Amino acid sequence: MARTSRADGFRAAFALAAVLCAAVLTGCSLDYGTALAEDLGEGMPDAVVYGFTHTVVEKGLPKFRIEAERGESYRELQKMKLTKVLFTEYASDGSGSVASEGNADSAIFYTDTESAELSGSVKLRSMSDGITVTSSYLKWDGEARTLESRADAVTTLQDDDGSRLSGSGFRVDAARRSFRFGNRATGSFVAPEKDK
Repeated sequence: MARTSRADGFRAAFALAAVLCAAVLTGCSLDYGTALAEDLGEGMPDAVVYGFTHTVVEKGLPKFRIEAERGESYRELQKMKLTKVLFTEYASDGSGSVASEGNADSAIFYTDTESAELSGSVKLRSMSDGITVTSSYLKWDGEARTLESRADAVTTLQDDDGSRLSGSGFRVDAARRSFRFGNRATGSFVAPEKDK
């Protein structure tokens, strides 16, 4: 009768566990069947990520960065749902300085059109324009290059000089660099100081 030491038993168990882990990680595929796949449907994400960060880099320089506490990817629907989102756009001059930044409680990004819906507490700030936009809902249409709120969502524009404008039915046309409010808007304008 051969005797094995405790160390030999441990090594054998460890080797068996390593082989099983390798088999699971490299070739495991579960067939849930058509019925279960249909039950899961479009509501089940392909992947869920916590502490999500994505940086777009062009010519070795960061162009855009997005961070979220949680990200859910829906590949077939070509969308990603994010919660507690922070985003930063960097200046195109290569200086690495921040051109704009913002945050939202939640966001849905549509990867096929580069469109997005931001909701909850939404705040966008353009450093170059000195303007901050706050709203409860904003939708960016990546193809039309427009930003708009819902008709019932109050959106506020605040300029660094103290000017402020709030209203609902907000819409921005990025190509024309123009904006409008479809419904009632109120605010105040601070006139620039004249040179003495």
